[in-house]
Amino acid sequence: MNSLEEIYNELQNNPQFHRAFKENPERALQEAGFELTPQDLEKIKAMLKFKNSEDGELDDRINK
Repeated sequence: MNSLEEIYNELQNNPQFHRAFKENPERALQEAGFELTPQDLEKIKAMLKFKNSEDGELDDRINK
């Protein structure tokens, strides 16, 4: 399994992945080569919350 840190880094550094993740997290992770169990996917979706903004910035609490 890929670590949450790897996925977070991809979200921060790859605008295309970031947009795709917002639209369909499961498909974006699979297309990027991340192999996750359904339980891991649910954990990631629960942890990665987007602010209600046009650019979809990640919630600052993730960095803490």
